[in-house]
Amino acid sequence: MKKVSEGSLLAKALNYSFLLLRYRPRSREEIISRLKEKGYPSSLIEGTLDYLEEKNYINDEEFARTAIFSSLQKGYGRRRIEFMLKKLGIEQSLIEESLKKYDFKEKIRELVEKKIDYYKGPQKYQKILNYLISRGFDQDEIQKEMQNLGVVE
Repeated sequence: MKKVSEGSLLAKALNYSFLLLRYRPRSREEIISRLKEKGYPSSLIEGTLDYLEEKNYINDEEFARTAIFSSLQKGYGRRRIEFMLKKLGIEQSLIEESLKKYDFKEKIRELVEKKIDYYKGPQKYQKILNYLISRGFDQDEIQKEMQNLGVVE
């Protein structure tokens, strides 16, 4: 039986990582998790990650920035984005630093203006509020922006 060398295992781990990255950008933690699932040893995983980071194939800072931008385009708020990034293995300090760069009030205003015409009847205010809370926006910020726009209970 042929003995498998460390070099060929590294090549396999890198090829698998590239396959994952072909579908979408990944966080460092996602790559670690997927390589562990495949049974690669920790030392090999570290070597693979070192290479991927050195060549900038994975970059958690860029990943967070891209994920936040994409989530804002989908109408998600700070809390939902933060939860998603935590789940994907992004460090809390990086999440907080990345989220500071975005103005969620503008997105709230945009969504409130969009939903004013959509919801009808006496429960309009509550429906808009509930919708935005479910998208991960802060209730106090929502209420302030709704007051600024003249949407009152």
